[in-house]
This record gives sequence, C-alpha cells and structure tokens, in this order.
Amino acid sequence: MTTEQDHSSAPEKPRAMGPYLICENPPHYLSAVDFGDIPEMVRVLNINKDIFEGTASFQYPYLESHAQARISRAHGNTTRLGFNTHWAMRTSSDGPIMGWIHAYVHPEVQQDAGGKPLRVCDVGYWVSPEFMRQGYATRSARFVTHEICFKELGFDIVRAEAYTHNRGSRRILEYAGMQCEVESKTAFIPKLQENRIICCYAVHRDDSIRSVDSK
Repeated sequence: MTTEQDHSSAPEKPRAMGPYLICENPPHYLSAVDFGDIPEMVRVLNINKDIFEGTASFQYPYLESHAQARISRAHGNTTRLGFNTHWAMRTSSDGPIMGWIHAYVHPEVQQDAGGKPLRVCDVGYWVSPEFMRQGYATRSARFVTHEICFKELGFDIVRAEAYTHNRGSRRILEYAGMQCEVESKTAFIPKLQENRIICCYAVHRDDSIRSVDSK
C-alpha cells in the first residue's frame, strides 16, 4: 500500500528530459538518449566518416561498446546532477535517434566581477549523414542553448568549439547566438594523435558578464 509519506520521499524525475517539440515541419523533437538508441547509433555512425571527421571524440568504426559507454556516462551525469544533459534528435517523440546534442557541465568555478559563481557548459552535437543540411543541428543548438541551458537550467555561459575550417559548424553556433571569442587555438585531438586548429564560441545569458574570460 502506498502512503502519502511514500510519495513525498520518492525521488524527483530529473529535469530537462523532454520530449521537446522543436519544429512541426519538418517534425523535430529532442528527448533523453537511452540504451534503446544503441543499434541506430551504431548504424548511423558507421555510414561514412562525416561524423568522425567533424568531431573530436567519435570513433570510426563505431562499435556497440562505444555507444554503451557513452550512454552510460550520460545516464550517470543525469543521476549525479539531477538534470539531463544529453538529448537525441528525433523525427517523432519516441522515434529512432538521428542526431545527438549534449551540454558538458564545467566543474571549474568561474566568477563574475562581484565574485558571484558562474555556471558554464559546452555544447556539442552530431547529425546523421542522412539528415545533414536540413536544419536539425541548427535548431537543436539554438533550442538547447536558450530554452534549456539558459531558461530551464540557469546556466550563465554556454560555449562551443569547432574546427576553424568547418564553416558549416561555425554558422550553426552563430545562429545559436554565439560569438567567436578565440579565432585560432591549437588543440590536441587524442583520437587522431595530432594537433588541430579550433575556434571558440560563447554566448552569455547576461550581457553584464561578457567581460568574464569564458575561454
């Protein structure tokens, strides 16, 4: 028998789980990634090397063990933080994954001029080669930045990085409201075991903290 006390002590559902309807035409949803997404992730991430070459972390060939570990980390973050930070792009609320967007929460504490701690996260994403150039990454980046990270979760700064030569990815970040704060920076990419030139973008929830070094 369930009592009133049982209800009050039940753990709350993590925030930012979705599903969120981003666009009706074409249909575009965001919802939390799940282990049921593994088979489609493996299929999509092995179509070609587009996602491998456009990101700093995804492998090729992409194995089931890679997907299992990545989703396990996402679920672990949700449990630890109390809110979800990894979303699947879908064409229906419970449809197969065709893209991914996440917000990495920075553990380092930054402060504004008055000493107030600032909450900072980095956004990253990929889209299936079957759905590229249809606006899914653009809409997702803008929605996650403003509707989830700023409004729902209360972050102060949202950042992202892109390879300097990747004009498509840079346009996506600019549409999300971000400005380029570092045009050229050398970064070591572990999966390639080599350096690449990246650029750093950021957008601030409050214009008064634009002077804060978010890089």
